[in-house]
Amino acid sequence: MRLPLLAASSGAALAAAGLAGNLVVLAALVGLAGLFVAPALTTAYLIADETAAPGARTQAGAWVNTAFNLANSAGAALSGVLPGRVSLAWCFAIIALPAVAMVATARPARRSGDLA
Repeated sequence: MRLPLLAASSGAALAAAGLAGNLVVLAALVGLAGLFVAPALTTAYLIADETAAPGARTQAGAWVNTAFNLANSAGAALSGVLPGRVSLAWCFAIIALPAVAMVATARPARRSGDLA
């Protein structure tokens, strides 16, 4: 439950940053969005470790790292292309979209007691 909440919070802060009226508000909202990155990444590593088979935990952690690096690279590439083509508000909306999409597709985690 924590990972979708962190993603939604980060996405909401990024989407709101596109509507910022001045540089101070923009910096505050982007900074707020950044505060959710480390807890979300830590949560993803913990979920991968908890759900992977004992012999596959390292590989599961590597997939979390790969996904983060891929998203980071894609975001950097988009940040070079988008601003010249769409408005700043749309840039932030597009960047917030993956976080919002993750929240929309998240499923509640099963607990060991739920399987009985």
